[in-house]
Amino acid sequence: MLCVTGAVLLAGGQVAQAARSTPKEPEVNLTGPLFKIAGVQFTIPVKWLPLPTMNIARVGQWQIPSLHGESESGEAVVFYFGPKNGVSPKDNLDAWMGTVVNADGHPATAEVKTREASGFKISQIVVFGTYNQTLPYPGLPPRPHPNYGLFGTVVETPHGNLFFRFTGPATLVTADLPLFNKIIDSIKPVAQ
Repeated sequence: MLCVTGAVLLAGGQVAQAARSTPKEPEVNLTGPLFKIAGVQFTIPVKWLPLPTMNIARVGQWQIPSLHGESESGEAVVFYFGPKNGVSPKDNLDAWMGTVVNADGHPATAEVKTREASGFKISQIVVFGTYNQTLPYPGLPPRPHPNYGLFGTVVETPHGNLFFRFTGPATLVTADLPLFNKIIDSIKPVAQ
């Protein structure tokens, strides 16, 4: 009986340890066309639908298909303001964080990370709550989207910063986080 009890306790400890382990990010297959801007290139998922850009700073814009028949799709936008734009990664991340609020109307808590990919410094935020989408028409108030997520990334390149903003229903953003990170990891200098 003592041996059985010891085996159960040992197995329980292994299960508890496995439960505390950091989950491995799922394998994500990224295929699609290359997008080139500011001396770098990255892969755009083949399932994303290209959209016309709404202003000169939006160098790329795509519709992200909804999950399993959800009514709302998501949006991905890449912004580039030129080689000397004066917008720091921190200022931009702070601005994005200010667009997502919690139930009390205060800025929602964001997860902020910095890392490197292909030799480029990467700054990222992930935040969930009510996304207040600013509209491109003067005088119109922001359009609130409850239960939304925003994944924002700034890639510092020698030719200026690239700003990636992915927004959509929280379930879609959560499900596509591994894909979004794979896109950022695909960034490489354009071959000369």
